[in-house]
Amino acid sequence: MSRNGQAFDRYLEINRIFNLRKGETAIVTTEEMLEKLNISERQWREDVKKLKEMGAPLAYDGRKRGWRYTEPFNFSDNIPLTVEDVYNLRLAVSTLAQLNQIADFKDLPETVNKIRKAVGRWVDHEAQHKAIYFDPLPRYEGSRHLSFFMEAIEKERQVQFDYLSFQATAPKNYQFDPYFLRQHHQRWYVGGWSHDPNEQFIRTFPLERIEGEPVLTGSFIDFAQKPKDFNPVTYWQHVIGINRPANKPVEAVILQFNRVQGKYFESQPFYQPYQILEKTEEKLVVQLDLMIEIELKRKIASYGDELLVLSPPSLKEEMMSFFQKATQHYVGE
Repeated sequence: MSRNGQAFDRYLEINRIFNLRKGETAIVTTEEMLEKLNISERQWREDVKKLKEMGAPLAYDGRKRGWRYTEPFNFSDNIPLTVEDVYNLRLAVSTLAQLNQIADFKDLPETVNKIRKAVGRWVDHEAQHKAIYFDPLPRYEGSRHLSFFMEAIEKERQVQFDYLSFQATAPKNYQFDPYFLRQHHQRWYVGGWSHDPNEQFIRTFPLERIEGEPVLTGSFIDFAQKPKDFNPVTYWQHVIGINRPANKPVEAVILQFNRVQGKYFESQPFYQPYQILEKTEEKLVVQLDLMIEIELKRKIASYGDELLVLSPPSLKEEMMSFFQKATQHYVGE
């Protein structure tokens, strides 16, 4: 641990000792502190000075020949920060500020402002604005439903809403048991059990395509419907994206990247875990254990001729067909 880290831990222990001493036992002698902290008297004098600078109400009682707090003191409000801590705070505050665009999290902007004020003494706002830039976030209509679904999930309530898919011409009414919320590609999704007789399985709905206002039906979630092995943490373990295909097996997907894209993939893989099967100066071959669905195909297509599907043969044929159809659009012009 660094010297600063050791000092910080020592300040925490000093604060703990003084907050535990009340009444007749409020006094702590210098000798007792030296023994408890295993430090020199010189170090103790430096610690006392530093703690007083941070606002600790330390006072020496000459009659009782010891130290005490003159009033309760919360050391967590005066934690010393390193330079690295300050940079991390700048990033955290800037990231939280992006959430101000979620207008219907009614208390969130106020919460962000409270955090800004709390760290204001350490954060150089001028430097922050000059050094940190984010991709602009488009206004997202679905965020207005976030509070509703958070409440429904926490209170285990069934909900009802009208949903208009891109393939449909009119909205469809759903009765739904919400289990979780997930953010993906700047969209929010609610997932859970669909009571539609033609579905009866776990599915997700993008919030921006829920029309009108969803309502609570007044009944608790029927956990008898919930699959016993459902776990939201592992639900997407073998998929790319938000939709987990029903009744599809996990297959070994083997992909070959060219030299440059292989380096990009290793630095920021679009799926983990993965296994490197071959790595040379010219290519990177990896295996991903996945369920094959539309978002995986779109991800592969985005690499163009810089990525080749080696296996399974069915996926290779699907990607060949995809590129042939895409080429026809240009040939026909």
